[in-house]
Amino acid sequence: MRRRQKLIKINMYYYIYDEFIQDKRYEKELIRIENRLADLGITGKISRLALFRDPTEMIADEVSRGVSTVVAVGNDQTVRKIIDVVADQNVIFGLIPLGTPNNLAKLLGLPEGVPACDILSARSIETIDLGSVNGRRFISGLSVPNFSAEITYDGKFKIEPARPGTLEIRNLAGAEISRETLADPRDGLFETTIRVGLKKGWNFFKKQKYGESLLTSRRLAIRSREPISLIADGEEMIDKRFDIRMNPQPLQVITSRRRMF
Repeated sequence: MRRRQKLIKINMYYYIYDEFIQDKRYEKELIRIENRLADLGITGKISRLALFRDPTEMIADEVSRGVSTVVAVGNDQTVRKIIDVVADQNVIFGLIPLGTPNNLAKLLGLPEGVPACDILSARSIETIDLGSVNGRRFISGLSVPNFSAEITYDGKFKIEPARPGTLEIRNLAGAEISRETLADPRDGLFETTIRVGLKKGWNFFKKQKYGESLLTSRRLAIRSREPISLIADGEEMIDKRFDIRMNPQPLQVITSRRRMF
């Protein structure tokens, strides 16, 4: 009688090193990271980002070979360089923070350097929403520091502030990370805040008063007569038209118990 063999799924890791961590000041820390990954039994192929090297083909090739977890080694900019292809490939995303800024690591509860390897090995996975703006993914949120354009919510109703103000569209957190600016990245909705200074609105301490509008939606459109600056996860985009929506495919990401959501 032929005995059935139990199939065990092996988690294959693929590590993407950003170009800046090849600097000598990170050399010792990288050696410690690689030694710890070996101790934990989660080593994998390493590729290094370069100015003229497209990560799309690199990651797609490794996924076709069985990679199930793609790990960025670097900072917020590193994540932005690869998040589109990671989302397209529907693999688990991990992060070993090095350098600055590392706001996403803070939100996910990840320490810098070697201690992040143990969290990677523990594989506490959360499924979170991803947003997209003009086809580019973002995780945390968007902001427009000087907002005076028209915004449409879910294709149904429009708002245009009477005076310039600030706009924040949060999937996970606002531009300034705090408990007050957090949003739930698992509810399928953006939290949008428009903050405008009130006319003749000064309090006893000569500080201007503000009015706020808070709305939730899955889809937004911004239309401006002049080009405006929008910050997506710390990266500036300039345009007259921004189409923002929830990505149909959420992101599986490795977090810790210290995550902020």
